[in-house]
Amino acid sequence: MKTTILMLLLFVSSFASAQKGKTILAIFPHPDDEQSVAPVLAKYASEGANVYLVVVTDGRFGVEKHAGIPAGDSLAAVRRSEIICSAKAIGIHPPILLGFHDQMGLEKGMGGLYVSMDSLRKLVGRLFDQYKPDVILTLGPSGWTGHPDHRLVGNVVTEVFETRQWDRHPALYYPELATGSLPADAPHFATVDPAYLTVRIDLNSEDLAKAKAALLCHRSQYLPETVEWIERSIWNRNHPVAYFRPFAGDNRIRHSLFGN
Repeated sequence: MKTTILMLLLFVSSFASAQKGKTILAIFPHPDDEQSVAPVLAKYASEGANVYLVVVTDGRFGVEKHAGIPAGDSLAAVRRSEIICSAKAIGIHPPILLGFHDQMGLEKGMGGLYVSMDSLRKLVGRLFDQYKPDVILTLGPSGWTGHPDHRLVGNVVTEVFETRQWDRHPALYYPELATGSLPADAPHFATVDPAYLTVRIDLNSEDLAKAKAALLCHRSQYLPETVEWIERSIWNRNHPVAYFRPFAGDNRIRHSLFGN
Protein backbone atom coordinates (compact mmCIF):
# COMPACT_ATOMS: atom_id res chain seq x y z
CA MET A 1 0.00 0.00 0.00
CA LYS A 2 2.78 2.42 0.96
CA THR A 3 4.64 1.54 -2.24
CA THR A 4 1.54 2.27 -4.31
CA ILE A 5 1.01 5.65 -2.63
CA LEU A 6 4.68 6.56 -3.09
CA MET A 7 4.53 5.66 -6.80
CA LEU A 8 1.38 7.75 -7.19
CA LEU A 9 3.01 10.74 -5.49
CA LEU A 10 6.08 10.43 -7.70
CA PHE A 11 3.86 10.26 -10.79
CA VAL A 12 1.91 13.36 -9.77
CA SER A 13 5.12 15.24 -8.97
CA SER A 14 6.64 14.30 -12.32
CA PHE A 15 3.49 15.31 -14.18
CA ALA A 16 3.26 18.65 -12.38
CA SER A 17 6.79 19.58 -13.42
CA ALA A 18 6.63 18.11 -16.92
CA GLN A 19 7.03 21.49 -18.60
CA LYS A 20 9.18 23.18 -15.94
CA GLY A 21 11.57 25.65 -17.55
CA LYS A 22 9.38 26.07 -20.64
CA THR A 23 7.83 29.44 -21.46
CA ILE A 24 4.65 30.25 -23.33
CA LEU A 25 4.01 33.81 -24.53
CA ALA A 26 0.39 34.36 -25.59
CA ILE A 27 -0.34 37.68 -27.32
CA PHE A 28 -3.95 38.72 -27.91
CA PRO A 29 -5.76 41.95 -28.81
CA HIS A 30 -8.42 42.45 -26.13
CA PRO A 31 -9.04 41.61 -22.49
CA ASP A 32 -11.16 38.40 -22.89
CA ASP A 33 -9.55 37.10 -26.10
CA GLU A 34 -7.68 34.59 -23.96
CA GLN A 35 -10.91 32.57 -24.12
CA SER A 36 -9.49 31.00 -27.28
CA VAL A 37 -6.65 29.35 -25.32
CA ALA A 38 -7.61 29.64 -21.64
CA PRO A 39 -7.92 25.88 -20.98
CA VAL A 40 -4.57 25.26 -22.68
CA LEU A 41 -2.85 28.00 -20.67
CA ALA A 42 -4.31 26.47 -17.49
CA LYS A 43 -3.08 23.01 -18.51
CA TYR A 44 0.51 24.02 -19.16
CA ALA A 45 0.72 26.32 -16.15
CA SER A 46 -0.38 23.42 -13.94
CA GLU A 47 2.38 21.31 -15.50
CA GLY A 48 5.07 23.82 -14.56
CA ALA A 49 5.40 26.05 -17.62
CA ASN A 50 5.85 29.80 -17.26
CA VAL A 51 2.82 31.28 -19.00
CA TYR A 52 2.65 34.98 -19.87
CA LEU A 53 -0.42 36.63 -21.35
CA VAL A 54 0.06 39.88 -23.27
CA VAL A 55 -3.04 42.01 -23.91
CA VAL A 56 -2.48 44.64 -26.55
CA THR A 57 -5.51 46.92 -26.05
CA ASP A 58 -7.41 48.17 -23.02
CA GLY A 59 -10.82 47.30 -24.51
CA ARG A 60 -12.25 50.75 -23.91
CA PHE A 61 -14.60 50.57 -26.90
CA GLY A 62 -15.91 47.06 -26.26
CA VAL A 63 -19.32 48.18 -25.03
CA GLU A 64 -21.91 45.51 -24.23
CA LYS A 65 -25.49 46.53 -23.54
CA HIS A 66 -25.99 44.28 -20.52
CA ALA A 67 -23.08 45.91 -18.62
CA GLY A 68 -24.28 49.47 -18.99
CA ILE A 69 -20.73 50.86 -18.96
CA PRO A 70 -19.97 53.62 -21.49
CA ALA A 71 -16.95 53.53 -23.74
CA GLY A 72 -13.80 55.19 -22.50
CA ASP A 73 -11.71 55.27 -19.35
CA SER A 74 -14.41 53.74 -17.13
CA LEU A 75 -14.75 50.65 -19.29
CA ALA A 76 -10.97 50.36 -19.70
CA ALA A 77 -10.56 50.34 -15.91
CA VAL A 78 -13.21 47.63 -15.52
CA ARG A 79 -11.65 45.49 -18.20
CA ARG A 80 -8.22 45.87 -16.63
CA SER A 81 -9.54 44.41 -13.38
CA GLU A 82 -11.30 41.66 -15.32
CA ILE A 83 -8.19 40.47 -17.15
CA ILE A 84 -6.18 40.49 -13.92
CA CYS A 85 -8.93 38.33 -12.38
CA SER A 86 -8.87 36.03 -15.42
CA ALA A 87 -5.11 35.44 -15.33
CA LYS A 88 -5.30 34.62 -11.64
CA ALA A 89 -8.11 32.13 -12.25
CA ILE A 90 -6.16 30.43 -15.04
CA GLY A 91 -3.12 30.19 -12.77
CA ILE A 92 -0.63 32.16 -14.87
CA HIS A 93 1.53 35.24 -14.34
CA PRO A 94 -0.25 38.61 -14.05
CA PRO A 95 -1.12 39.92 -17.53
CA ILE A 96 1.17 42.24 -19.44
CA LEU A 97 -1.05 45.15 -20.55
CA LEU A 98 0.21 47.28 -23.44
CA GLY A 99 -2.63 49.79 -23.21
CA PHE A 100 -3.37 50.60 -26.84
CA HIS A 101 -6.91 51.63 -27.75
CA ASP A 102 -9.04 48.98 -29.42
CA GLN A 103 -11.18 49.20 -32.59
CA MET A 104 -7.94 49.85 -34.51
CA GLY A 105 -8.00 53.50 -33.47
CA LEU A 106 -9.06 54.69 -36.92
CA GLU A 107 -10.81 57.71 -35.46
CA LYS A 108 -9.65 57.48 -31.88
CA GLY A 109 -6.39 59.44 -31.93
CA MET A 110 -2.81 58.34 -31.47
CA GLY A 111 -3.59 55.66 -28.91
CA GLY A 112 -5.11 53.37 -31.53
CA LEU A 113 -3.59 50.27 -33.06
CA TYR A 114 -3.83 51.36 -36.67
CA VAL A 115 -1.77 54.49 -36.14
CA SER A 116 0.60 52.80 -33.70
CA MET A 117 1.64 49.68 -35.60
CA ASP A 118 5.33 50.57 -35.58
CA SER A 119 5.23 50.98 -31.79
CA LEU A 120 3.46 47.64 -31.49
CA ARG A 121 6.05 45.90 -33.67
CA LYS A 122 8.86 47.22 -31.49
CA LEU A 123 7.09 46.19 -28.29
CA VAL A 124 6.44 42.66 -29.58
CA GLY A 125 10.10 42.30 -30.51
CA ARG A 126 11.15 43.42 -27.04
CA LEU A 127 8.78 40.89 -25.47
CA PHE A 128 10.32 38.11 -27.56
CA ASP A 129 13.79 39.17 -26.43
CA GLN A 130 12.80 39.62 -22.78
CA TYR A 131 10.81 36.44 -22.19
CA LYS A 132 12.63 34.15 -24.65
CA PRO A 133 9.56 31.95 -25.17
CA ASP A 134 9.58 28.36 -26.35
CA VAL A 135 6.05 28.80 -27.70
CA ILE A 136 4.23 31.87 -29.01
CA LEU A 137 0.44 31.90 -29.35
CA THR A 138 -1.57 34.48 -31.26
CA LEU A 139 -4.55 34.66 -33.59
CA GLY A 140 -4.25 33.54 -37.19
CA PRO A 141 -5.09 35.40 -40.41
CA SER A 142 -8.85 35.08 -39.94
CA GLY A 143 -8.65 36.50 -36.43
CA TRP A 144 -10.87 33.76 -34.94
CA THR A 145 -14.00 35.89 -35.48
CA GLY A 146 -12.83 38.13 -38.30
CA HIS A 147 -12.52 41.13 -35.97
CA PRO A 148 -10.11 43.71 -37.50
CA ASP A 149 -8.19 44.10 -34.22
CA HIS A 150 -7.75 40.32 -34.06
CA ARG A 151 -6.38 40.20 -37.57
CA LEU A 152 -4.09 43.17 -37.07
CA VAL A 153 -2.50 41.92 -33.84
CA GLY A 154 -2.04 38.39 -35.16
CA ASN A 155 -0.45 39.73 -38.33
CA VAL A 156 1.94 42.01 -36.42
CA VAL A 157 3.03 39.18 -34.10
CA THR A 158 3.58 36.91 -37.10
CA GLU A 159 5.47 39.62 -38.96
CA VAL A 160 7.83 40.19 -36.03
CA PHE A 161 8.25 36.44 -35.48
CA GLU A 162 9.38 35.79 -39.03
CA THR A 163 11.95 38.61 -39.14
CA ARG A 164 14.70 36.51 -37.56
CA GLN A 165 15.60 33.43 -35.56
CA TRP A 166 14.80 34.20 -31.93
CA ASP A 167 16.38 32.72 -28.81
CA ARG A 168 15.19 29.16 -28.12
CA HIS A 169 13.82 29.03 -31.70
CA PRO A 170 10.20 29.29 -30.53
CA ALA A 171 7.29 27.70 -32.31
CA LEU A 172 4.38 29.92 -33.36
CA TYR A 173 0.85 28.53 -33.19
CA TYR A 174 -2.60 29.87 -34.05
CA PRO A 175 -5.58 28.57 -32.05
CA GLU A 176 -8.32 27.58 -34.47
CA LEU A 177 -11.79 26.10 -34.62
CA ALA A 178 -12.23 23.06 -36.84
CA THR A 179 -14.65 23.39 -39.73
CA GLY A 180 -17.84 21.52 -38.88
CA SER A 181 -17.21 21.55 -35.14
CA LEU A 182 -19.66 24.30 -34.17
CA PRO A 183 -23.41 23.91 -33.63
CA ALA A 184 -25.86 25.38 -36.12
CA ASP A 185 -26.81 28.21 -33.73
CA ALA A 186 -23.24 29.48 -33.42
CA PRO A 187 -22.50 33.13 -34.17
CA HIS A 188 -19.87 33.86 -36.79
CA PHE A 189 -16.51 32.24 -36.19
CA ALA A 190 -13.82 31.62 -38.78
CA THR A 191 -13.05 27.91 -39.05
CA VAL A 192 -10.20 25.90 -40.55
CA ASP A 193 -10.20 22.50 -42.22
CA PRO A 194 -9.08 19.91 -39.60
CA ALA A 195 -6.33 18.68 -41.94
CA TYR A 196 -4.39 21.87 -41.16
CA LEU A 197 -4.88 21.59 -37.41
CA THR A 198 -2.00 19.26 -36.69
CA VAL A 199 -1.49 20.18 -33.04
CA ARG A 200 -4.28 18.88 -30.83
CA ILE A 201 -4.12 19.35 -27.07
CA ASP A 202 -6.19 17.05 -24.89
CA LEU A 203 -7.79 18.88 -21.98
CA ASN A 204 -9.43 17.75 -18.75
CA SER A 205 -12.19 18.96 -16.47
CA GLU A 206 -9.77 20.89 -14.25
CA ASP A 207 -8.44 22.82 -17.26
CA LEU A 208 -11.98 23.70 -18.27
CA ALA A 209 -13.00 24.67 -14.73
CA LYS A 210 -10.13 27.17 -14.48
CA ALA A 211 -10.90 28.55 -17.93
CA LYS A 212 -14.59 28.93 -17.08
CA ALA A 213 -13.76 30.77 -13.84
CA ALA A 214 -11.50 33.03 -15.88
CA LEU A 215 -14.17 33.79 -18.44
CA LEU A 216 -16.69 34.57 -15.71
CA CYS A 217 -14.34 37.36 -14.62
CA HIS A 218 -15.29 39.24 -17.80
CA ARG A 219 -18.67 40.41 -16.54
CA SER A 220 -18.64 43.47 -18.78
CA GLN A 221 -18.49 41.21 -21.83
CA TYR A 222 -20.33 37.97 -21.05
CA LEU A 223 -23.51 36.87 -19.39
CA PRO A 224 -23.28 33.55 -17.52
CA GLU A 225 -25.31 31.81 -20.21
CA THR A 226 -22.80 32.94 -22.84
CA VAL A 227 -19.98 31.44 -20.79
CA GLU A 228 -21.94 28.18 -20.60
CA TRP A 229 -22.31 28.21 -24.38
CA ILE A 230 -18.57 28.79 -24.88
CA GLU A 231 -17.72 25.93 -22.51
CA ARG A 232 -20.14 23.61 -24.28
CA SER A 233 -19.57 24.60 -27.91
CA ILE A 234 -16.13 26.19 -28.24
CA TRP A 235 -14.25 24.18 -25.63
CA ASN A 236 -16.41 21.07 -26.30
CA ARG A 237 -16.68 20.17 -22.64
CA ASN A 238 -17.74 16.55 -23.30
CA HIS A 239 -14.61 15.78 -25.36
CA PRO A 240 -12.34 18.78 -24.82
CA VAL A 241 -9.54 19.15 -27.36
CA ALA A 242 -7.86 22.42 -28.37
CA TYR A 243 -6.75 22.70 -31.99
CA PHE A 244 -3.75 24.69 -33.20
CA ARG A 245 -2.32 25.42 -36.62
CA PRO A 246 1.46 25.78 -36.63
CA PHE A 247 3.02 28.68 -38.50
CA ALA A 248 5.41 26.17 -40.03
CA GLY A 249 5.54 22.42 -39.65
CA ASP A 250 4.82 19.04 -41.12
CA ASN A 251 1.60 17.06 -41.36
CA ARG A 252 2.15 14.87 -38.29
CA ILE A 253 -0.60 14.92 -35.69
CA ARG A 254 0.92 15.95 -32.36
CA HIS A 255 -0.47 16.33 -28.87
CA SER A 256 1.91 18.86 -27.34
CA LEU A 257 2.93 22.44 -27.99
CA PHE A 258 6.53 21.46 -27.26
CA GLY A 259 7.05 19.17 -30.23
CA ASN A 260 6.28 15.75 -28.74
